[in-house]
Amino acid sequence: MKRKDWTGGLFFIYLAFVIWAILLKFSTSPDALPHLRNINLIPYGDCLMVNGNLNIRELAENILIFVPFGIYGGMLAPERAGGTVILAGAGFSLFLETLQYLLAMGASDITDVINNTLGAVIGVLLWKAFRKIAGEKSWLIVQILATVGTVGMLGVGVLICITNA
Repeated sequence: MKRKDWTGGLFFIYLAFVIWAILLKFSTSPDALPHLRNINLIPYGDCLMVNGNLNIRELAENILIFVPFGIYGGMLAPERAGGTVILAGAGFSLFLETLQYLLAMGASDITDVINNTLGAVIGVLLWKAFRKIAGEKSWLIVQILATVGTVGMLGVGVLICITNA
């Protein structure tokens, strides 16, 4: 199997997981989905406040969930790694936030788009730095790590399904 095919397959699984996490909130039943339509267009506004404090956990989660997007994008389109991959990450995040609003499946927040995009930026930068340091071996190393991470991610998904059943 070609390395881009394997990476593309892992990227597809990652995207499905992101959709399940962001849009469906790890739900296994439509009845368990939140039915609210809320939108925040003020970056880092009130929706991130918990008991008067900034919800750092939500900020970090929104950044971290898109780091793989930047890494996979850099691997799959090295000639475009950078602006195009970051723009694609921002577009994907905006698409998910818009769907949340249209389908009344949660709170849509511009802060999430900003932080998801920041995650894609970090991912692209990590891939470029690792590629520069490890050279051609970077593909193999990152594919092994991505495969292990994907198996772990799927394991977490199964556990969520089991506990929600």
